[in-house]
Amino acid sequence: MDTLYINDIVKASNFNTVLYANDINLHISGKNHEILEKTVNHEFKKIDHWVRANKLSINYSKSNFMLMNNHKNINFSVSINHHPISKQSSLKYLSVILDDKLNWKPQIEKLVTQLSISCGMMFKLKHYINISVLKSVYFALFHSYLTYSMLNWGRANKTTLLTLIRLQNKSVRTREYNKTKTTILYSKHKILEIPDLFQLSVSKFMYSF
Repeated sequence: MDTLYINDIVKASNFNTVLYANDINLHISGKNHEILEKTVNHEFKKIDHWVRANKLSINYSKSNFMLMNNHKNINFSVSINHHPISKQSSLKYLSVILDDKLNWKPQIEKLVTQLSISCGMMFKLKHYINISVLKSVYFALFHSYLTYSMLNWGRANKTTLLTLIRLQNKSVRTREYNKTKTTILYSKHKILEIPDLFQLSVSKFMYSF
């Protein structure tokens, strides 16, 4: 069996290229959208040439692009080998939803849906397991989803994060049957709140440098 290496595609164009498994993320920036449009289409010609030279093919139906900007109704078209590429307002990459305004609303909405299910499971389980086991369930089913890519979406404004914060409060309250203040519960069970988790993520990232 022959092994195919495509790592050298990063040298095929001036795109900033991120490879993961069989997914390729290409991104580039510019101050003028008209010049940027020409640049993008020119760089895609290089990508298309590389693909053909290596006897590969692009799935055009699964290829999309997103224009991140603060303006509305900008006419911006992209094509590869005369195949138009669909423009999207949000895209999923490595299970994280990026939106063209970087307000992270689609990603947080997805998180709320996922964590609501986890929260419901915890409420059902609390009648059958002790607090120690329930805490382990929290970290397995809630915390793991909550902290994934938090370094990115954690930058969202407080209004956008409010539903998620309330959901975390609800999940922490599953451990107690009384009306103890949520802040006390966080301290008691040694669980960080969302703002504190975000600051921890930032600190770890900065420390790595």
